[in-house]
Amino acid sequence: MTQTGKNIRKIRNVKGLSQQTFAELFDLTRGNISSYEESRAEPKIEVIMKIANFFGIPLADFIEKDLSVNELLHYNTHLVIETEKLKITHQLTKVPFVPIPYIRDYIQNHTDSDFIQKLPVLIIPCGSKSGLIALELESPENLPSGFDYKNGNILVFEQVTKENIHRITNKLGMMIDAENLKFGIYGNENREVSLSLNEWVKYPFNIESGARYLVLRASFKQEE
Repeated sequence: MTQTGKNIRKIRNVKGLSQQTFAELFDLTRGNISSYEESRAEPKIEVIMKIANFFGIPLADFIEKDLSVNELLHYNTHLVIETEKLKITHQLTKVPFVPIPYIRDYIQNHTDSDFIQKLPVLIIPCGSKSGLIALELESPENLPSGFDYKNGNILVFEQVTKENIHRITNKLGMMIDAENLKFGIYGNENREVSLSLNEWVKYPFNIESGARYLVLRASFKQEE
């Protein structure tokens, strides 16, 4: 059982919203909200994502934590991505999204196209339409030094291919194999590409292997 129903009730109380008003924000009914708050039903993941994004709450916190009033007051109450404004000036792309609770399943199934298609999606401004994946960051300490990303930030990665490999040098990268996600900076010395967490830890780079290599394309942070 998730904490979403309790958190929806607390959000409404903090923001002074009736069940009807809250429901209309997300194309739901008052009965839907009542069912969630009384634990008679669980919202679909798409609904959970919309609510968390709207109120600027990290998805894992919204699902797993019994949030306090003080915590809710400190979250940003604007959309993380203001979709309606972006429609005017940007090309929008649907990107499969891996929230923190899904990360382990994603590692095990990252080559399974059926699994990827069933993931929730984010709609973001991005020209690329293939090989993208959005990941909710769980452990910022696993990144190379020099990045100020925090737990709950969303990183959008593009798959490294022979066509884009020439523009990945010095950018944040991610390697996925059957065991884990590994982060590092791409280097290129004597036409040999490398992915390094630091000067001591380097990962093998071979796009012909079973591992998948990606490069950071965009990031979305919670406002403080």
